[in-house]
Amino acid sequence: MAIMCLSTVVRGAELELSTPVAITTCGQSPGALMVKLIFNRANLENYHDDLLTAEYLKEQAAQGQGFKTLVITTGTSMKGMGAAGTDINVEIARIGKLIGEAKEQGMTVIGAHIEGMGRRVDHTDALSIETVCNQADVLMVIDDSDSDGYFTELAAKMEIPLLKAPQALNFAELLKELFTN
Repeated sequence: MAIMCLSTVVRGAELELSTPVAITTCGQSPGALMVKLIFNRANLENYHDDLLTAEYLKEQAAQGQGFKTLVITTGTSMKGMGAAGTDINVEIARIGKLIGEAKEQGMTVIGAHIEGMGRRVDHTDALSIETVCNQADVLMVIDDSDSDGYFTELAAKMEIPLLKAPQALNFAELLKELFTN
């Protein structure tokens, strides 16, 4: 399947996504805040927490306020992790539990890389990307993040949809089309 929308392409299986959406980061880079802004621009219900936990997902589900989709941005910020009092190993452990709980609840997991090649420069970036994207149901990337075809190849290998746009804000219109409330 291929859908064109403001130069944004979706490739892969039929895709229908639902709100509400939980948004977090693996690596404490500012990408999660950017994703929140994209969802706000698309008028889609979302909750953003850079330190989101599996326990919080459980609590929300128990209260009948569970999420349908989990978006996790990848790429690391040493400054961000330091400010959050965490490191890449703690982040990977948190995200592993989070994805496990999300899948147990039947949520769709979107692995996002929307900050470009600048968040693909070192070992911690690679760990963040591998941890999230190898367990994702959908990948969401900007053109610059995939300039070497890495995410295109990964999505093809995993046989999952790839959402791709020239710039992060280009996703807003596409998300309006893909998400049901």
